[in-house]
This record gives sequence, C-alpha cells and structure tokens, in this order.
Amino acid sequence: MSEAPAPNLPSSAIERAIRLSYGQAMLSSIYIASTGGMFLIGYALKLGASNVQIGLMNTVPMLFVVTQLLASVLVERGVSRRVITVAAALANVSGWALVILIPYVAAKAPPVYRMGALIAIITLVTALGQIANNARSSWLGDLVPAASRGTFFGRFNMYAGMVGTVFALLEGAFLDHVKLMGIGAFSWLFAFGMVFGLANALLFVPQPDIPLVKDGTNHGFGRMARETFANTPLMLVMGWSLMWSMQAIAWPFYATYMLRDLKMPFLGVGAVNAVVMLTFLAASPFWGRVVDRYGSRPVLIACTAALAPVPLVWIWMTSATAVYAAVPPVNLLVGFVFGGTSVAVNTLIYKLTPSAGRSVQLAICATVVVLGAAPMPALGGYLPEVFKHFGIQADLRLTFYLTIPFVAGAAWMARSIAEPGARSTSEMIRNLGGPLRCHDAA
Repeated sequence: MSEAPAPNLPSSAIERAIRLSYGQAMLSSIYIASTGGMFLIGYALKLGASNVQIGLMNTVPMLFVVTQLLASVLVERGVSRRVITVAAALANVSGWALVILIPYVAAKAPPVYRMGALIAIITLVTALGQIANNARSSWLGDLVPAASRGTFFGRFNMYAGMVGTVFALLEGAFLDHVKLMGIGAFSWLFAFGMVFGLANALLFVPQPDIPLVKDGTNHGFGRMARETFANTPLMLVMGWSLMWSMQAIAWPFYATYMLRDLKMPFLGVGAVNAVVMLTFLAASPFWGRVVDRYGSRPVLIACTAALAPVPLVWIWMTSATAVYAAVPPVNLLVGFVFGGTSVAVNTLIYKLTPSAGRSVQLAICATVVVLGAAPMPALGGYLPEVFKHFGIQADLRLTFYLTIPFVAGAAWMARSIAEPGARSTSEMIRNLGGPLRCHDAA
C-alpha cells in the first residue's frame, strides 16, 4: 500500500503542528471527561433514565457514523480539511448548550421526554463529531511522518490519558460535593468542559492545511468505495475492529452498575477508572515504540488475547468494597492492553490506506464497524429484563460477561491480518524487555 509523500512544508511547521496536536490531546480529554462517560450516565439517571434508555442513548448516536461518508465526499472533492474540521468541531461543542437547557426547559416533562431530548441532542453532537473526526484523520495522515506514527499515537494517548484522568477525579469529587444541589451541578460541569472543547477546536486553525494529494486520476466516490472493499488488509482490520467494538454491549453499564446498583460515589467510580487511564498513558509511548519496531499485528494479537477473560472478575463484584479491592489491580492490565490496541490499530489503518481516497476508506471502515456495533448497547439494556422474564435473575453484569466471546473472536481474527514488515508475535513477546528504537516525532 503506497504511503503519502511527505508534505511540502518545513520540518519546523510539521513539528509545531504535532506539538499543537499533543496540546489538543489534553484539551479534548478534559472536554470528553467533563461531558461523557460516568458524568453523562449520571446526568441521564438524574433525568430518570432506565437501563433501556441508557442503552438507546449509546445506540442511536452511533447510527450517525454515516455522516463520515458526507465528510469524506467533501474531502475528496477538495474542500479544505481544516475548514471542515474547525467548523464541525465548533458546532459539536456548541451542542452541549442544548444539553444544559434540558432540565430547565423541560422541568415538568415526564422522564421519557427529557431522555428523548437528551438522546436527540447527543445524536446531533455525535454526528458533528464524526464529520470532524473524518476530516481530521485524513489531514493527520498527511501531516505525521509515516515512520513515527506509532510514537505519535503513543504520546498522544499519554497526554490525553494523563490530563483526562486527573480531571475525571477532580470533577467526580466536585459532583459528589454539590450533587445535593440537584441537576444544576451537571450544567456547571458541562459548561466547564465546553470551554476546553472550544479551545481544542480553535487550535486546529494555526496548523498547516495540507492540500489533498491527487494521483492525476479522477476517482469518483463509487470507485473509491470499491477500492476500499478491495483493500483486503484493511478489510481484515475492519473485521477485527468490528469484533472488538461489540464490547459496546457493556460499555455504558459499567458506570451504571457502580453508580446506581452499588451506590458508589462519582469519585469512587473515577478512581477505579483512573487505574485504567494511568496504565494506558504510561503504556502508550511504550507501545508506540513497539509498533514502530515490530509492527501493529503482533501487538493486536497479544493484547486482545490478554483481555478476553478479564470480565470474569465481575462475578464477585457485588459490593462497592469488592470493587475497590479487586477491580483496580485488574484495571492495571486493562489499561496496559488498551494502550497497545489503540496505538496499534491507529497506526495500522494509516499504513494500509493511501493518501488519495483515505478519507473515503476511513469513513467506510468506521461506518461498517460502528453500525455493526450500534445495536449492542440497546441490546445490553434489554437483556437483564429478558432473562428475568424467563425466571433467570440477572443484573447488568450479564453484559460484561457477554464481551468475552467477542474479544476472543477479535484475537483470533487478528492472526489473519496481513501487515507488510510486521514481525511475529512470539518474537515481540520474547524481546519486550529489551531496548526499543524510538522515533522522535517532535
């Protein structure tokens, strides 16, 4: 698969853009920590959400990954990737003002209507985010030198995880302190996050707007779509990503189970999750160097296989005390593994897609993966009630156990991925303790 030629820019401009990207990693992590995850789940519970509605809150927005296709058409037609990214990112952040208004505008409305409004707004915000992500991903592929992408994504994850973890803990303590004041505390938190989201969006402006590389052939969208499905290595990565993403059946319910069923405080949930992020940020630069030396394929195989049996620990998690005692040590492994899979798959996708048509290939890959996984959160919300209907007592932990076959399937599928220049998994494991080559991206 051909790589994009190096952009016709001074190395100082590229290095500056990469440093700005690291800054954006920290800003966006505060934005995400303030508006998503356990805080969005907690906000939904305050609005009166049920398990099913929480599942739908995660499923419905995922369906709008198709807006990436719109973004890819604009990119391939020559519309500035910087303009698309900035405009969509600013609109994405602004949508949270509507979320803040829900409890005030619909104060007397039944919970089902308040949750309907929340799902609709989150869907709009997500659609705008998908447009920004597609344009930025294509732009980033031409901006970061191919030889150091593993290192770049490793450092990017490190900076994002470091700041996101700290703010998740601080904001959790804040909400625990003011939660008796009502839902308005969430409004303050969301508004705080918006400030950092806007700063992140504005930092795209000073970065060089690299024109899309064309090969002289007039490729229509239909042809580029066919080329995507003919890209066999990318299709195998897409298969891995689809199996990996089926874990969405449980994603919204970890926080729900701890916050509502075990009555854990926001700070407690944040502390448990912080262990994942701490090892994630510590491991990401390490995995970046491993990927640059050994390739992405062996990292995906080893890390996915290591994660498969982990959810079984939740069998014994029936109290907050048990969670505090057992889950943090397990999350050390989870964070380490997530660092490897994140760096590896991001690096590999850029390695397997050409600059011309990359935005379309990324959009199609994301659309297939996300649409395939989209029903899973809603299914997860229904499953405990379905089992109870048949006389089988089950709680939200059922969804955690159901991730095991999907992750095991992803580990098996990773073995089929063809990656030029990748070494064997056994060689990588044998040499993990040895010195690793480091490419300095910036």
